[in-house]
Amino acid sequence: MKHLPYLLIPVLFACLANQAVLAQGFSYDGNRWYELEVSIFSHENGGSSNEQVITDHIDLSYPELILLLEPAVSSFMVDFAPDNPLPVFQSPALQPQTPAETVLIGPETAPGESDFRLTDFSRDPYIALGSDEAEFSEYNRDIERSPDHRLLFHAVWRQPVLNQVQATAIFVSGGDQYGRHHELEGSLRFSFNVNRVDVEARLWLATFSAFAFTNAGNPDWQLPDPPFKTGDETLTLELPVTDIGYMDQVRPMISNELHYLDHPDFGMLVQIRPYELPQPTNFAFE
Repeated sequence: MKHLPYLLIPVLFACLANQAVLAQGFSYDGNRWYELEVSIFSHENGGSSNEQVITDHIDLSYPELILLLEPAVSSFMVDFAPDNPLPVFQSPALQPQTPAETVLIGPETAPGESDFRLTDFSRDPYIALGSDEAEFSEYNRDIERSPDHRLLFHAVWRQPVLNQVQATAIFVSGGDQYGRHHELEGSLRFSFNVNRVDVEARLWLATFSAFAFTNAGNPDWQLPDPPFKTGDETLTLELPVTDIGYMDQVRPMISNELHYLDHPDFGMLVQIRPYELPQPTNFAFE
């Protein structure tokens, strides 16, 4: 608890005071759906974490079932022909507005070829939703205003929560980019366990340095290749890793409660909110 921003402590204790578990029913597709929100932030004065890590026990790897949250604005990205360029606006006030604002804080997905389809924000899973669906805006502002913390990742999305064998993990990356890697990488997996939802957080926060040296106190850390290409692919300079803060926690979740997972180098706020999948709408033309 000592690493939790002071402005968040009263909110957390107020949430923990109510321990009633809210039952979540099945949607029409036979699954339990939840809306999930996560913020991950650094402890800038956390200090070195090597002394708390046993290298033989670290498993820097990704689950076999893993996917990348799709930014909401991707469904509005349409390629225009070269002979029909977009107009250039000189004033920032005249810039066109994004059709759907995303609150995904982290590296952007690298552009690629994909079949165009309109996103159904109320029914499609694993879509990084806009600020209208976010409830962590005030917490994130408090974190960003604090000189002791830095917001690395934030996203809100909906998904069916399955059992542990079937559950798919979410790829997490955020912070500054160094070559193929970002400071924060890892995965989050939400699964249903008898009568509750568990979150499995396997995350690592790496420190990169151009002046690294090798000795007994600085192990030669090797980061696994990210399962997805994100960020600026033109940044190819690989720097050595001099320190890693590693989080490997499984925590039971209570619906609609604010949960905090702590680590000397970084922390995570997470909330799961029951969501009822809307019934499909049938259109008929007469």
